[in-house]
Amino acid sequence: MIHGPCGPARFSSPCMKGGGCSKFYPKNYTLSNTIDQDGYPCSRRRDNGIFIEKNGIKLDNRNIVPYSKLLIMRYQCHVNTEYCNKSNSIKYLFKYINKGPDRASLKNTKSCEDSVIDEIQQYYDCRYISPCEAAWKIFGFDIHNRWPPIQRLTFHLFREQEVLVKDDDEIDDVLKNNENKNTMFLAWFEANKKYVEGRTLMYAYFATKFVWKAQ
Repeated sequence: MIHGPCGPARFSSPCMKGGGCSKFYPKNYTLSNTIDQDGYPCSRRRDNGIFIEKNGIKLDNRNIVPYSKLLIMRYQCHVNTEYCNKSNSIKYLFKYINKGPDRASLKNTKSCEDSVIDEIQQYYDCRYISPCEAAWKIFGFDIHNRWPPIQRLTFHLFREQEVLVKDDDEIDDVLKNNENKNTMFLAWFEANKKYVEGRTLMYAYFATKFVWKAQ
C-alpha cells in the first residue's frame, strides 16, 4: 500500500495533475490522528527512519496509503481505508450505484463476400440496466443534480474566434477547415435571423430556450 513515486521524483506518474500529485502525496509527518478544517482525516505518520526503495527512490511513511491489515489479508487485494464523517458520502455512494451501465459496440460479419449484407443484423447498440437502476428510473428519482446550472458562453470579436491547430498543420488546411466553422457566439446571430422567439433574448438568456450543438 505504497503511493508513488510521484512529484519531482516522477513527473510522469498517472496521479500528477497541474504539476502536483492529485492525491496530495507525500503527506506530512504527524504524531497523532487528526481531522483537518475540511473534515478529512489526517492519519498518524511517524518519522521513524524506516523506508523502502522503489525504482531507486526512497519512500517512507509519508507515502503509505491508509489501510486495514485485516481487509487486505482477507481479500488479498489493495483496499484503501478512509474515515467518512460527512453526509455527502451518501450521495457519493448512490452516484456509483446509478453511475450507468457498461456499453459495447458489436459487429457480426460473415467470411463469405458474396452473401447478402444485413447492416441492421450486423450492428447492435446494446445496453444493460441493472434491477436497482431500472427501479430507480421507474420511480422517476433524480440520478444527478447540479445547482446552479452553468453554461459557459464563448465570446470573441469579429473574425477573431479561437482556432485550434497542431504544430505540423499546414496553414492552407487550417484556413480550409475553419473557413465556415461556426461558434456559439456566431450561432446566436444566425439563430436570431432564423427564429422569431429568439430575437427577444439577450445572449446570456439564450440558453434558457435554445441548445447549442457544436456539430
